[in-house]
Amino acid sequence: MEALMQNLSSGHINVLTTIVWLLIAGCIGALAGGLSAIKLGGKDLGTEVSLMMGIPFGLVAVVPGILVGLIVLKFI
Repeated sequence: MEALMQNLSSGHINVLTTIVWLLIAGCIGALAGGLSAIKLGGKDLGTEVSLMMGIPFGLVAVVPGILVGLIVLKFI
């Protein structure tokens, strides 16, 4: 666990830190997608339906961006 925290804080990118960053970004993206969907379509569709529709759209936006960013940072 100490090695993981040192790798995350120092900026070393390996398989484990990539998975951790994907999980963190995925959670933030799902939260943002769900909240924005509730704000946009909560009255028309209902909060539960708009939340279930917004979470995947948040993930679709975040995961490719974080993967491309980590690949670029790995080779710089």
